[in-house]
Amino acid sequence: MALAMGSFVMAQNSSEINQQNATDGASVNVNQAGNANSSLVDQIGVAEGGGNATTVKIKQDGSGNKSTVDQGDIWNNGATSLGVKTDVFQQGRDNKSLVKQGGKVSTTDIDQKGDDNNSKVDVQGGYKNSIKVVQNDDDNRSTIWQSWSNNEIYVNQSGDNANNGANNSKIRQVSASSKIDIDQVGRRNYSDVNQFGANNDINDPNGTLLLAKVNQYGMDNKSVISQEGTSGIISTVQNGNGNYSSNVQAGLGNVAYTTQKNGNDNRSYTSQDAMSSMSEIKVLQQNGNGNVSRANQMSAVDATIMVTQNGNGNHSLVNQTAVSNGTTAVVMQSN
Repeated sequence: MALAMGSFVMAQNSSEINQQNATDGASVNVNQAGNANSSLVDQIGVAEGGGNATTVKIKQDGSGNKSTVDQGDIWNNGATSLGVKTDVFQQGRDNKSLVKQGGKVSTTDIDQKGDDNNSKVDVQGGYKNSIKVVQNDDDNRSTIWQSWSNNEIYVNQSGDNANNGANNSKIRQVSASSKIDIDQVGRRNYSDVNQFGANNDINDPNGTLLLAKVNQYGMDNKSVISQEGTSGIISTVQNGNGNYSSNVQAGLGNVAYTTQKNGNDNRSYTSQDAMSSMSEIKVLQQNGNGNVSRANQMSAVDATIMVTQNGNGNHSLVNQTAVSNGTTAVVMQSN
């Protein structure tokens, strides 16, 4: 009897829900309390229409839980919902969330509280899609892949205090007129962004108007952003010591802003190539010592590099190649 009761206590809960060819307004709600629970939801082939959004809500309270939501793959399903929403809330340690969406006007909202959580979001196709990931505490992982246009991605990762962290965010976005916004608080956080422009103009395969923003507060953080397109913007802000920023852009009319303040031994690398016409690089390293800035522009026409450093022992290196009319380089250093 004792053995049977012990087995009952240790049992893991499992929920599997399949909704196929559902109409607008179909909904799934899963609530699991305890550890090592599993939830699987499939909503595939949801009918196209203008009614209420199709929704999935998952709440898991405990550790070692796993949530998988599949709301259609636009490449393999002829019909996808007009308005797909997913809301995942996990509280505890070592939880995992996987979301796949295909369609238009899709929304993904993931909230994980605890350490060592893992979130993966895959949105293939569609437009005006929004992804929001919030992870609180240490050593969390967020991976996002998003394609098509007018999409938005928001990631917020934070530790208990400025001395912990080690959160990791990796984003790949193939799109046009889209936005990525990442906030990380703590230490040893890492942000990796790949943003590739894409639109339907055969004469402009790179697409336009991409925006990538990374804000990191703490020490020893690293931000790496790669952007290909036209009229793109990169903004990196780091507050603390020993931070590293790498911004690389390819295309026309791009702008890259890097701000590193209130810290020492920060490193900034910015490069613009593939005809850096009408492009601009601005680097501000404020209130710190021993900072290093490297800025490169290739095939520069009407391009600008401006570096401002305030403190002692700072170093700036500027390279502009194939320079023609209207190209300028300005370095201001003070202590």
